[in-house]
Amino acid sequence: MLTAPNPKQPLLHLYLDETGPRHPDRAAVQTKHGNDWFAIGGILVRAADEDAVKSALAAFRQQWPQITAPLHLTDMRSEKKKFAWIGRLSGNDRDRFWSSYRTFLASIPVAGTACVIDRPGYVARGYGKREGDSKWLLCRSAFDIVVERAAKLAKQQGHRLKIFYEMADPATNAMIEGYFHRIKSNGMGFDAQNSAKYLPLTAADFQHLLLDIEGKDKSNRLMQIADTYVYAIARGSYDRKFGIYRRLAESGRLVTSQVAIEHAPILGVKTYCFELVTASRNNKGRV
Repeated sequence: MLTAPNPKQPLLHLYLDETGPRHPDRAAVQTKHGNDWFAIGGILVRAADEDAVKSALAAFRQQWPQITAPLHLTDMRSEKKKFAWIGRLSGNDRDRFWSSYRTFLASIPVAGTACVIDRPGYVARGYGKREGDSKWLLCRSAFDIVVERAAKLAKQQGHRLKIFYEMADPATNAMIEGYFHRIKSNGMGFDAQNSAKYLPLTAADFQHLLLDIEGKDKSNRLMQIADTYVYAIARGSYDRKFGIYRRLAESGRLVTSQVAIEHAPILGVKTYCFELVTASRNNKGRV
C-alpha cells in the first residue's frame, strides 16, 4: 500500500520549454550553426528558492531598463522585435550586456536539465517509421525522459515534483498534459529491457512523486529563464564552446554536475540519438 503524500513535503519545480521542430519527418532546419535538434528542458528549482531567483532576475533587468518585454533568447540573439535595441548598443555595451546576462544565469540556485534529441540521428534509427512507433514523437520521448530524471532527483532529495510548461496552442497544451497524466498513471512506456540500465521509476513511484502540471505563458519569470537554459543546453550538446552553455557548465549550473558522478547517467542532461554527431566528431579528430 502506498504511503499518503505528506502535505508538508517540500516541492521541486520543473520549468519546461522546448526548442526545435518536434516532428521527425519535418525538413531539417537551416541554421548558421548547422545542427538540427529537438529538446525539452529548462530549469529545476526548489520552491523555497524561487523568490531568490525572481529577485536576481529583477536585479538584472534593473541594470538594463531598455528591457520592456519578457526575455526570449531567440529575439535577444537576433536583436529583433522588442530586443532590437541590443543591436544599437556600442560594441563595449553589447559585450557588457551579454556578460551580465551570463553572470545572472550562472549565479541563480537552479539546475539546468534537458533531453536533447538529434533529429537526423532519430530518423536514422528508423523511429517513427515502424508500426507502433507513431506514439513516440520526438516530444513524447523527450518529455518522458526529462520528467523521469527530474522525478528521480526529487525522490533523492525527499521532494515531490510539480511541472510547469510554456503554453502554446490548445492542441499542443492538451498533448503535453496528456503525456504527464499518462506517465503518472502508467509509468514509462519505453521497452523495459532496453531501459533497465537507467533504473526506471515505477508507476507507483510516479503517482507519489508527481504532483501536477500547469501551463504558463511567456510572461512567467521562471519560464523566461527556462527558455534560455534549454536552448543553451541543446546548442552546447553539439558545441561546448557556445558562450552561455560554457558559462553554465563552468559554474556548475547543469544538473549533471550537481549530482553524484555515479548518478549522472540517470539524472543528468540526456543526449539521445547522437550516434551521427559522435561519428562526425571522431572523423574530424582523425583529420
